[in-house]
Amino acid sequence: MRDLRQRGGQARHILRNPLLRKELRQRMRSGRTVLGLSLYLLVIGAIAFVFMYVNVQGQTLLLQPTRTAELFTFLSYLQLALISFVTPGIAAGVISGERERQTLSVLLTTPLSPLSVILAKWLASISFLSLLIIMTLPLYSIVFLFGGVVPSQVFAVFVLQFVELGALASVSVFWSTWLRRTLWSTVLSYATTAALFLGFAVVGYLADTVAARNPDQVIWSYLAGVSYALNPMYMQASLESSSGFLAPNFYNPAFASIFQTVQAHSLSALPAWLLFFTVYAAGSALLLVASAVRLRPGSLAIVGRRLIRWMSR
Repeated sequence: MRDLRQRGGQARHILRNPLLRKELRQRMRSGRTVLGLSLYLLVIGAIAFVFMYVNVQGQTLLLQPTRTAELFTFLSYLQLALISFVTPGIAAGVISGERERQTLSVLLTTPLSPLSVILAKWLASISFLSLLIIMTLPLYSIVFLFGGVVPSQVFAVFVLQFVELGALASVSVFWSTWLRRTLWSTVLSYATTAALFLGFAVVGYLADTVAARNPDQVIWSYLAGVSYALNPMYMQASLESSSGFLAPNFYNPAFASIFQTVQAHSLSALPAWLLFFTVYAAGSALLLVASAVRLRPGSLAIVGRRLIRWMSR
C-alpha cells in the first residue's frame, strides 16, 4: 500500500513539473498547433474517403465488411507512417534547440533534476502526437458502421502505436541531448526510425532467404523471426490478422507478403509480443536515463569513477 502511494506521489510530481506545464501551454496555445491538427485530420480523412469511393465506385451501400477491414488496415498503416514521420521532427530539437538558443544553462540552474527536464520534454513531445492519434477515432467509427472490425482490434492497434510513439520520441530526445545541433539530431532520429522499419525488414528477409537454402540451420529462421518481431509494421499486421473476426485480403503483393510473413513466423504468439514490448519499453527507459546523464555536467566522469570504484572491490 505504501508503494502504491509512493508511485502515485511520483506521478503527481511529474505532472506538476513546471517545465512540463510551460511546454504544454506554449505548444497548445499556438495557432500553428491548431492548424497542424486540422490539416492532419483533413488529410487522413480525405484519404480515407477517397479509399472508400474507389473501392465501391461511389455507392456506399455496397461497402462490405471485408472492404471495411481493408479500410481499417489502410488507415492504421497510414497513421503509423505519419507518426513515424512526424515524431522525429517534433522531438529531435527539444534539448538541442535549448542549447542553440543558449537557454539550456539557465534551465539547468532551476531546482529541476536533469531527469525531470528530460521527462518533461519527452512528455510534452508525445502529448501533441498522442492528440493526433486520438483525433482519428471518429474516422474509425466509419469502420464500425459497416462492420468487419471489432473494438478490441482498434484498441490493440492504438496501444501499439502509442508504444511506438514513445520509443521514437525517446530516440529523438536522446540524439537531441547528445548532439549540439538540431540538424544532426534530426537526421540521426530519422535514420534510426528508418532502421527500425526498413533495417529489421531487410535483415528478416535476408535471414529468411538463407534459411530457405539451408533448412538444417534453424538459427537463420529464428533470426528472421526476431527481426520481424522488432518491426512495428509486422507486429501491427499480426494484430490486424488475429484480433478481429475478418482478416483483410490484399491483392497488393507488398501487403500480402507482410501478412504471409506474420503467419509463417507466428508473430501473433505471446513470445513475439513479449520481445517487442520488452525491447521497446526497456530501450525507451534506458535512452531517457542516458539523456539525463548526458544533461548533467560532469556526469560521465562521475559514472566512470563509480564504475572503476565498483570494479576495484
